[in-house]
Amino acid sequence: MDFLIEITIILGLLMLVVSCAALGILWHGRRNRKKQRSQLNQKKNNEQKRIRKLDVPELEIKVQNITMDFKREKDEATSLKELAIRSVTGQYQCEKFRALDDISFEIYKGEVVGIIGTNGSGKSTILKIISGALIPSKGKVFVDKNKVQLLTLGTGFDYELTGRENVYLNGAIIGYDKKYIDQHYDEIVQFAELEGFMDEKVRNYSSGMVSRLAFAIATVREVPEILILDEVLSVGDMFFRKKSEARIKSMMHAGSTVLIVSHSTSVIKSNCTKAIWIEKGHLRMIGDPKTVCDAYEKMGTA
Repeated sequence: MDFLIEITIILGLLMLVVSCAALGILWHGRRNRKKQRSQLNQKKNNEQKRIRKLDVPELEIKVQNITMDFKREKDEATSLKELAIRSVTGQYQCEKFRALDDISFEIYKGEVVGIIGTNGSGKSTILKIISGALIPSKGKVFVDKNKVQLLTLGTGFDYELTGRENVYLNGAIIGYDKKYIDQHYDEIVQFAELEGFMDEKVRNYSSGMVSRLAFAIATVREVPEILILDEVLSVGDMFFRKKSEARIKSMMHAGSTVLIVSHSTSVIKSNCTKAIWIEKGHLRMIGDPKTVCDAYEKMGTA
């Protein structure tokens, strides 16, 4: 009898151990499944966040309520003597000229934006404000100026210096150091097609030769994150213009955010993802390049 009781107790204990082990296995399995579900959900959320981030473009440039005023002389003096007399006698008078009036727009990373408008409408002024070359009278521009490269041709040339000397002068103004110019000097000369002319004074160059040299210097640099082009696609003859357009297009399509001023609406239509029309200092239209350029061209035929 005692033997049967002992057997029963032992069997009961064994069943209890087995039950506990089974419960432990079930608990650990449930915990692991819960952990796996949590990891899968986290992965799914991270992927959704990544997709949302890709869907929302990154703001690169914000132009907010920019106004730019310049002072210009009334009845401009024809000589230094006349200017001095007017200053002494109090007859020197200036008037305010508003080049830009409350301009606002946004540009997102990777966009290629064309700016159009008639001469004197403020296109180059807004580019210089964005690049930091000019400080606006009112408003703000939000941009990392360390990312910006402004290409505008012909600035910083001394016509009494040789072509070789002007490469180093103009390059220094743009921001190249001597070592960089040394490394790329031959490339600049070759692209400008000025072999044999670099020791001539620039005053003996034709306007096309000056433009080609300026373009070659300005575009030899590696592509920046924000590229601003101020009328740089109209240089040289027809053959050089094709070559310059090809170089600019390669820069534009290298992932940079690009702003380009051009009087050619065909250039804007074929290369840009957005167009901005500024007319006489006022923002007229922003949108699809074809729509904006067509509206601009209609104004010219009205």
